[in-house]
Amino acid sequence: MQVPAQRGFKMRAAAQYVGIHPQTLRKLTDEGKIRARNMEGKRVYLLEDLNAYMERLPQWYYGDGEGPEASNGDHHID
Repeated sequence: MQVPAQRGFKMRAAAQYVGIHPQTLRKLTDEGKIRARNMEGKRVYLLEDLNAYMERLPQWYYGDGEGPEASNGDHHID
């Protein structure tokens, strides 16, 4: 996995990093499943918080040892 050079992400970039839609990220944040910081009234996601969330996902979510970069955004069960 290529680690981004930055530690803080706006919502769209954070959602892309995790491999989900921004609205899904908003919902997960509201539910307390992903931590966001408030900077000037905007949600900012730290790299370590996004990584912690992805580490808690079941293995089948991305496949055998693959991370979100291997995903094309289509998550279906065959």
